Amino acid sequence: MMEKNKNDDGSSSTASIKLTPHQERVRDALIDRRLNVFNVVEIIANEKVADMMDRMEMCTCSKCTCDVLAIALNALPTKYVTSHAGKQYFQLNSYKKQFETDVEIALMRACLTVKEAPNHEGDEGK
Repeated sequence: MMEKNKNDDGSSSTASIKLTPHQERVRDALIDRRLNVFNVVEIIANEKVADMMDRMEMCTCSKCTCDVLAIALNALPTKYVTSHAGKQYFQLNSYKKQFETDVEIALMRACLTVKEAPNHEGDEGK
């Protein structure tokens, strides 16, 4: 439903869309979710990518690092946790042990792919 807003001087401003109470709750939940949901696999990959790239003796520029992360994360399942007090720490530690090896293998494969055909200009990052 469209509604007109009245300014303090009595004139009308541009029309806006009025949300139903349900739509407002959904909008608010989506805003909250953005701040409170984390992919544990991505956290682990971010922690390990620099070390893996060093071990693979490859370029560590930002483009190569992002390419390695993107390739590895696309090959891995996602595992989301919430950030409620204490819960995230517990979930992160239990999932970290479970997924560490899978993340390392995916990162190693991604490093080989990027090392074979790097996506950067010149010799930056070497």
